[in-house]
Amino acid sequence: MCAIKEICESFVGHIVDAADDGQGGARVVVQQLDLSEKYKPRYSWVGFVIGFAYPASDVYPHYLVPELARADGTGLGAGFGTVNWNGQQATQVSRRSYHWNAEVDTAAQKLQKVLAWIRSR
Repeated sequence: MCAIKEICESFVGHIVDAADDGQGGARVVVQQLDLSEKYKPRYSWVGFVIGFAYPASDVYPHYLVPELARADGTGLGAGFGTVNWNGQQATQVSRRSYHWNAEVDTAAQKLQKVLAWIRSR
């Protein structure tokens, strides 16, 4: 899948695990991404599904370590929730792209945007 190759190329130095999701897409987990000093833990895996309709469909939502918390003790706020993903507890980040454009938007770009949004909170 070209999307996984692009993720590997965009996140050099990070382990990228990808597995068939059984529905024509893939479950992807990128390890040890820096969320910034604003979070504990500072580094998290980030997982998501690249659906069978990709690139015609958004890559949404994204999942992080279940124990994610803000370093200052305040709540994570809107856009975050706790769910079960891939057989384990996870923190879900909801950042839907309502204007997803299959001609220019990619799974790697979406992960970069999600990380930028997290770091900006």
